[in-house]
Amino acid sequence: MDSLPNRWMAQQRQRGYALCLMLEGHNTARQPLLAGRGPLHYCELYSETDAAQLASSGPVIVLLEQMQEPALVELLQHPESNWGWMGSLPDADLDDVTRHWRARLLLGPKGQQVLYRIHDNRTLGRALAHLSKAHWPDYLGPLISVCYWHEGRWCQAENPAPGDYPVPDPSPWLGAPNPQAEAILHANILRYLLAEHSEDLAALVEFQDPRIWLAQVLEQARTWQWHTPEQLEFLVVRRLEEATRSSIVHWQPRVGEAPGAHFERVVEQWRREEGKGE
Repeated sequence: MDSLPNRWMAQQRQRGYALCLMLEGHNTARQPLLAGRGPLHYCELYSETDAAQLASSGPVIVLLEQMQEPALVELLQHPESNWGWMGSLPDADLDDVTRHWRARLLLGPKGQQVLYRIHDNRTLGRALAHLSKAHWPDYLGPLISVCYWHEGRWCQAENPAPGDYPVPDPSPWLGAPNPQAEAILHANILRYLLAEHSEDLAALVEFQDPRIWLAQVLEQARTWQWHTPEQLEFLVVRRLEEATRSSIVHWQPRVGEAPGAHFERVVEQWRREEGKGE
């Protein structure tokens, strides 16, 4: 096992700092870690937020007291499972760090919010690699130092100015590239089609590889700047119907037509055509 995490923990302790662990909610270490701790020594990140219904299975922030705690040792031996990361704090109080991450947790307008996966060490690693160090304090807040697994090795990063910061708008870490984003999107769409449009998908398989077909459809979405879930669902489902049935949609944008207007016009045209067939 790489000794960097142990060296990092010992170093932070020697400087008088408290240690905390950000742990992914479904990890098997969650139960043994929480079982021996009182309510002041851990916090469910999603509680007291709009994602509170997920709190019992969501990520937790845990104060670390024993470096040789069996559940912690087990985690450090398997960093490739991407269970989370560790940080140091000025004292053994989780209020500030919890408030900091809760303020950065939900993205998007009310009713359409998505969760920012701060508990994922890959998210943390990509953000720190993307940000200039001038933006690290806005991102790390009260954390003095962090230790995390990123791209096959242990890393540590020092916050140049730990403290309490408002969330910048726009938040620069949201621009960090995610190399897995395209693969995740493809997998999610194929799962959706298998669950909701299995007959059409089965018909497609008979004459075309669904992955190649989907890549072509998503390239069309990028060209037309159709990025919202509603736009992607409409395009993918209607294209699938076109490929496997007699459905025909006149897709091409008009000269100078904005992406939103293009989408609304095509949807309206499709509804009219569907109405005729009833």
